[in-house]
Amino acid sequence: MSLIVRPIEHNDAEICGKIGYEAHKAISSAHGYPCEQPSEEFGIGLIKMLLDNPNSWGVLAERQDRILGSIFLHRFPHSPVAVIGPLTVHPSAEGVGIGRNLMDAALTQAHKQNYDQIRLVQSPSHIRSFVLYTKCGFILREPLFLMQGQPLKKDGNNNTGTADILLVRDDKDISACNKLCKLAHGFSREMELRQAKDQGVAIMIQRGDDITGYAAGIGILCHAVAKSNEDLKTLIANASTILGPGFFVPGRNHEIIKWLFECGFKIGWPANLMTIGPYQEPLTPFLPSLAY
Repeated sequence: MSLIVRPIEHNDAEICGKIGYEAHKAISSAHGYPCEQPSEEFGIGLIKMLLDNPNSWGVLAERQDRILGSIFLHRFPHSPVAVIGPLTVHPSAEGVGIGRNLMDAALTQAHKQNYDQIRLVQSPSHIRSFVLYTKCGFILREPLFLMQGQPLKKDGNNNTGTADILLVRDDKDISACNKLCKLAHGFSREMELRQAKDQGVAIMIQRGDDITGYAAGIGILCHAVAKSNEDLKTLIANASTILGPGFFVPGRNHEIIKWLFECGFKIGWPANLMTIGPYQEPLTPFLPSLAY
């Protein structure tokens, strides 16, 4: 029977959320990692949240009225990057082209919206998804580790030296942070930074008159940029809370990962940052988000 790919509606959220949970549980159970989606309720809530986000677009695949999987594409105005995820396929329907049909739909939508930079974070334990993304044109850019532990600020380990740790409060602060992000990545992530500012979790480092780092929170949905690893350590050490199950660190940043181990952090699970289109190798230390 033919496969139908159509927009996700709100009354599809429960089924799509349950499939997302089952798909993640199957992979994590097979490899001994904690499940990225801790419960069906979490998976359902995630789908509902994305459906209510005007910057997210989602479709599902169904055959004979049975939903088999779903995918989302996200915009981050005014970033030039579009992001895919989550892509989930019911474990019983893997290997029959469901994922490829969903990926093709998301990539087509991204191109319709004039995005040529598309990114995702992939679970390396799911070899089939890596093969799919590679066939679709994605390139592995950064191996990541989700680091888990307690906020260091509560332990009094936030040695800042000559730095001042400030909340991001106004347009002047945002402009200074945008310059750092552009230096590292070639573009700013202003929308996410403004959201973090409004939530009271965006912080920055000031050394004299110079802003040398900022974090739009420390957590799985947050990102950070700094001029040096010492500044990145300062941002992490001065986070009053860790948002979500942890935060991603590029696996190639040996200094930061070793320091986190010494501070009592552990690896929750690995991931891969993959991209299509133009990509600037980051020029300064950074922390990616679950998006990119």
